[in-house]
Amino acid sequence: MTSPVAPVRTSTLAVVGFIAAFIVPIAGLVIGIVARNQLQRPDNVEGGVGFARWAMIIGALGTAGNVVFIVVWASLMARVLSTM
Repeated sequence: MTSPVAPVRTSTLAVVGFIAAFIVPIAGLVIGIVARNQLQRPDNVEGGVGFARWAMIIGALGTAGNVVFIVVWASLMARVLSTM
């Protein structure tokens, strides 16, 4: 008789990074990178590589969007202030 296999634990850090990517994208990016590095270690027994990967993707896209927004906002403010 075979014993039931315990489900693989999902990395808490990967899940936190995924959630953080929607709230503070740069934090989600950093936490996702840290989680992925921990999950790639040979002695790792946790899962959650997908969460870590998506935290990095969403975090990178969100951070890029924030940078574009800040650059556009700053250029518009500079244009408005230069006409005064």
